Order: sequence, then structure tokens, then C-alpha cells
Amino acid sequence: MNRLVVLLSLAALMSPASSAAELEPGPHFETRAVWITRWAFRDSADVRALFADLESIGVNTVFFQVRGACDALYHSSLEPWSDLLTGRLGADPGWDPLAIALEEGRGRGIEVHAWVNVFTGWAVSDSGSPPAASDPLHVLHTHPEWLASDREGRRMSLVKGETEHSYAFLSPTHEEVQDHVAEVVRDLVGRYDLDGLHLDYVRFPDSSYSYDADTRAAYRLDVILGGVGHETPPFREWRIRQLTDFVGRLARTARTLRPDIQVSAAVWQKIEDGREVYLQDGVEWMLRGYLDFLVPMVYTPSVETFGERLGTFVESAGAGNVVAGLGPYLEAFTDSTVAAELDAAWARGVRGYSIFNSDFALKYADVLRQYAPR
Repeated sequence: MNRLVVLLSLAALMSPASSAAELEPGPHFETRAVWITRWAFRDSADVRALFADLESIGVNTVFFQVRGACDALYHSSLEPWSDLLTGRLGADPGWDPLAIALEEGRGRGIEVHAWVNVFTGWAVSDSGSPPAASDPLHVLHTHPEWLASDREGRRMSLVKGETEHSYAFLSPTHEEVQDHVAEVVRDLVGRYDLDGLHLDYVRFPDSSYSYDADTRAAYRLDVILGGVGHETPPFREWRIRQLTDFVGRLARTARTLRPDIQVSAAVWQKIEDGREVYLQDGVEWMLRGYLDFLVPMVYTPSVETFGERLGTFVESAGAGNVVAGLGPYLEAFTDSTVAAELDAAWARGVRGYSIFNSDFALKYADVLRQYAPR
């Protein structure tokens, strides 16, 4: 499609009078993706129905959540079954969500990328209840010292009101945490013939974490070694580099087992906030070749803001390496907003789009069909 036509279409679609019924066929993105969260299904019939519905609107890639908070929605030898499937952490549901997703994907021409929350330890709650006893035990029972710590050395709380975060995070720079997550990835990729590995929450809760004892000791060791051969960066920059190196380790682990697997990461929507607040240098991960593509979560109903923020990723990482994440779960979204943001993404030449989440992809099915091949 001619870029001038795209831009004219964008202006028209931003008009309040626009509706799905008035949309003309849109451009066809290489990647037309949807995130399927762990709350979107309870049995195999739910998974099969979701894939059928998503196929009907032109989706060709699914980020299927298999790890939410150090638990599993697949057969794992390392972490307990998610309680979302049976109501009890560790209880075998008698079916395998990821295996069903892969079966459906193969039959429908939809790529299945296993979506892994990397450092989320457990969700906070009013009661602050820890994970229930399970077999295997959840890591917060076996290794409470893995939780991220603040500057005073206090571990993250599970109690809502004692933290502004939705999860208590594991420390991204704790050596044993990194070893465990790498083993989880090795086990997952080794068990399933995945099209992709999709990493999420690959970040610190914020830059005031993690000052755990293991991380401090590792940094001090680097300071000592700095006197005999290399310069140690400030602690903030050191943590950024440690996280970058770890992403490279996960990518190598996955590709060693499956050389053709695609590795991607969902990243913060503003590059500068991602790096300075969450110590997440997604663009650097892309430039080093650790990732096959980046998915910036540009969740805003402002088409102008969406275009500006997406544009910074295009300029920094390359348009062909970017899949634009849209957030139509936000109340201000309309059919016209979704269409306008898709056209804005196309105008910037990106590889594709991803919708958060499957519920809202289906809510805006009429719009997404306009961007599906015919």
C-alpha cells in the first residue's frame, strides 16, 4: 500500500464517525499476533475454541502463557502446576494446555510461542498469602532468599499496600535465580516443539531493587577484579548489563536445543523508562542478536502517542525487528482507535502487531479481519 494512502486512511480512521463496517481492507502484516493469558482457558475445549476463533480473524501467531509466577501450565519437572487449572497448586489437571495449543496451532497454521514470565515470583494480595504447599514445592518455599530486595535489604512483600507492584519479583541478578530460570527454559524448550519463546517481565520491579546479598557480593567481586584488568560500571549500569547478558544466556539455551526457534521479548513502551526505571535494555538485546524481534507494549489509546513511541523503537532497533503491541483492553479504545494504530504501525514499516489480549482481539474481530489476507 502506498504510504500516502496509508496516512490518508489514518486521518480518516481517527474521525469519530469511523466504524468497523466502514473500514476498507487494510495492509497485511507478516506477524499478526495475540497474547493468550493464563486466565483465558480452563479446559482443552476452551483452548481449541480460542484457536478456531483467532484463525477466523487472521491471527497467525500466538503468545501462549505457560508460566505466570514460577508455576506451570505445561508438564514441568521443575515447577508446580498452576492452581488456575484445578484450584490447587501442583495438582495435575489431567491435560496439557501447551500440548493442546501446539496441536491446534499446527492444524491451523498458527505459530505457538511459549510465553514465560521470567522474574515474577508470586502475585501480591490483601492477605499476602504465600504459595500453597505443592509437589514440587514453589521456589518461594525452597528459596525465599531469591526474592528481590530494596536498598535496606528488605525482601519484596506479598502484601498489597506494602508494595506498589502486582508481583513480588525474584532478583534478576541473583546467580541461583538465573540458573533456575535457565533450567526452566531448557526443560520447556526440550520438551515441546515450539515455534518461539516469548519472554515477559524480563526486568527489575524498578531500579530501587535488587540489593540482595548475592547481587551485592557479585558486584563487589567485580569491583575487586576491576583493579586488575577492567573497569566496573556504577551499580545501576552493572545491573543493566547483567540482565542483558542473562537474556543472551536464555537465547543460547533455547537455540542450542532448537536452532530454528524464534526468541522475542515484550518490553516497556518507552525506551528510556525501560532502561532507567526497570533496567531493561531491550534495544540492546535486539542489536546483539539475542532476540529475533521485540514487542514494545505501546498500550495507549492516543494514536499520536502510539506512533511516536513505536517510532523510537523503529529508529533504534529497525522496523523489521519490531512487532507493535496494542492494548485495546483500555476503556478509551474503539474500532477506529484499533484501526488507526494498526495503520500507524504499517506506516512505520514494522514486522507486525500483537493484541493484548485474546478477549479484546475477538472484541475487535471486525477490525482485525480487515488486516488479514483474503
